[in-house]
Parts: sequence; structure tokens; C-alpha cells
Amino acid sequence: MDPSIREFKDFDIGEIYALVSDVYTTSDGMSEALEEKFPDLESFRQYIAALSSRPGSIALVAESGGRLYGYLTIMPRYQAKLSHTSELNMGVKHGARGKGIGRLLLGDALLRARSSGVLEIIYLMVRADNASAIRLYENMGFDRIAVLKNDTKTQNGYYDGWLMRKFVND
Repeated sequence: MDPSIREFKDFDIGEIYALVSDVYTTSDGMSEALEEKFPDLESFRQYIAALSSRPGSIALVAESGGRLYGYLTIMPRYQAKLSHTSELNMGVKHGARGKGIGRLLLGDALLRARSSGVLEIIYLMVRADNASAIRLYENMGFDRIAVLKNDTKTQNGYYDGWLMRKFVND
């Protein structure tokens, strides 16, 4: 597999929703259930429309041979005094994790963020027990800025979360 990074607009929204569904239903690391974040295709379509309407937004997929393996979005904040900041969300399909797809997506997204002229800071939340994700983010220049004690509650107990940040031009 030799994935290329492409924009959401190049694909059918249903294909991307299927990828996001796979990530949310096969990963313990997501803080929300798919049904809470995107209960159906229409709610996902509305999210993508809102994302697309914001200057500096980024929506990417990793694709190889017509199949989607990962996604990444950077959503600039709406409020005028916070519009230089954004939130990152990403995931990789269950059978493709650990193969460098996240690094490809994030590297491409950071280049786009730098050239956007809009984004200055990217924030993300990650569960403290997700060592591979934390390692990726730190290797790509993100800093841990706060621990949120018992941030996520699952049927197996509580998990801390890390708030991480990257200054785009660093």
C-alpha cells in the first residue's frame, strides 16, 4: 500500500462516512461514540458543510487503490477572537493502523495549515493511554499542555486525557 493524501471533496461523502464509522466503532481511543458525534450520514454531511465554510479548514483522506484508509480534519474555531485556533480530529481504519498513515495525513495537514495564512494554533485531545498517538503527535511537534484527570468514562473505568497544542509556524 502506497497511500496518497487527497481532499474530502474528491470522494463521495458516503465513502468518507463509512471510513469514519469504521474508526469510531473499532477504536477505544475515541471520546465519543459514533452515534453521539455523527448519528447518521446527514449529520456528517452537515459537519462537513460547516467545516468547509470556515477559512483555513482542512479535510483530508489517505487513499490507495480507490480505498480509504484514514482521515483528518482541522476545524478552525468560529469565534472571531479564536479564529486563529483550530481543533484536529483524525483516525485510521482498523486494519491500517501502525503503517504510517497517520503520519502522512498529519504531515500533509501541517504543511497546508502553515500555508493557509489563517491557522496559527492547532489543539487536539488524546486519551492518556493512547501511547502510539501521543508519540506521533509529539514527533510532529505537538506539546502536552494539560492533563484532564478522569476525562473519559467508559464501562471499563476512567481515563485521563491530554490536551495537546502545536503552533503552526514552529
